[in-house]
Amino acid sequence: MTDKSNNHKWLTIIGCGTEGYDALNNHAKAAIVNAKHLLGSSRQLDLIPEDKSPQAIREIWPSPMMPRIKEIAEQKIKNTVIIASGDPQCWGIGQHFSEHIAQEEFECLPSVSILSRIANIMNWPTATTASLSLCSQPIETLTLYLQTNQNLILLSSGSETPVKVAELLIEKGFSQSEITVLENLGSKSETIKSTTADNISTIGPFSALNSLAISLKAKQKSSSLSCHPGLPDNSFEHDGQMTKQNMRAITLAHLRPAPGELLWDIGSGSGSIGIEWLRAGSLFKGNSCKAIGFEKNQARLERAQKNASNLGVPQLELVLGNAEETILNAPAPDAIFIGGGITTPSLLEKALSALKPGGRLVANTVTIEGAAKLIDTYKSKGGNLSQIAISNADPVGHFNGMRPQMAITQWVFKKELNPI
Repeated sequence: MTDKSNNHKWLTIIGCGTEGYDALNNHAKAAIVNAKHLLGSSRQLDLIPEDKSPQAIREIWPSPMMPRIKEIAEQKIKNTVIIASGDPQCWGIGQHFSEHIAQEEFECLPSVSILSRIANIMNWPTATTASLSLCSQPIETLTLYLQTNQNLILLSSGSETPVKVAELLIEKGFSQSEITVLENLGSKSETIKSTTADNISTIGPFSALNSLAISLKAKQKSSSLSCHPGLPDNSFEHDGQMTKQNMRAITLAHLRPAPGELLWDIGSGSGSIGIEWLRAGSLFKGNSCKAIGFEKNQARLERAQKNASNLGVPQLELVLGNAEETILNAPAPDAIFIGGGITTPSLLEKALSALKPGGRLVANTVTIEGAAKLIDTYKSKGGNLSQIAISNADPVGHFNGMRPQMAITQWVFKKELNPI
């Protein structure tokens, strides 16, 4: 049983709006008065009068912040207080501490989140409004959210964010999206300005403290790409070494992306399997999937990284080298896809050994030698073995016929859980 009492809490994270200290509740004020160490940005610390934290050593966050966050998590100094904005667990610093310390060691005292403020200004239901922080996520991630008629709130990383976002929207076919830039919300200098992505320059320049509310509108419906597996093949740059659309959808159905899980994509080629795994994982919000692609060809690896950025998942990790060697240094996976190199001596055996109990492995091959390897493994390990043949319509003179692709042998295996 987890102890939810205050006995073990050494850290308090307080969400403070622009109204400052006076708007905080008594619990938050008491934590500040008793603080031994008070941290925040210079703007956030300025909201707390010096005489309200008489015992505290004040510290402005360094840049980058993450090394200092890890130090604080290790030191566990009693009565450490962090001043944050709005709701610390809503794209805020609270989620970083959640990754490094036990939940019973700290508490978050939120004020109204910036997302709630903006959603109510726009009269958008918060339950159906998407959100993304570009303070913690690369701008390429925005591509995942580009769906016609979707409302999206973006937390900016600075004064240049509105223009950069508009440029990406235009590039992806969403130039008519309506952008509202909300600057310095809650302060005396608050301003709210709206335009379309292709006219963003008419309402700039922008304050460093800004957020965006975007009503997404595409010129063509085809501009929207689903996060469910099976993207069109032309969504990827490739040299022919790619799992094609239909087989990709079948393969991902067997791999079954799940919150927080790690995929090994062995012989990643264009990166299509790892990319679709990550895109599907984005539906799990903060607990999204992870993927490592192993590729021995430098040009293909670079192409896979470009595809990952273009399709909104720049976090795809790619490792150059022979997979039978490079996988030995990788963290244990929850799922493995082998799309190339299945006949490499010991590769399949090493992959199976590394797979976590309960994990899934899918191997595809078009060669007779690869099929022989999978047949032998199926006989010894079990699982499911299939041959999948796909044909597509193709002109035959004045008519059309069904032209078959190379048949694919697929082995699907689930590793048994350890016995109790």
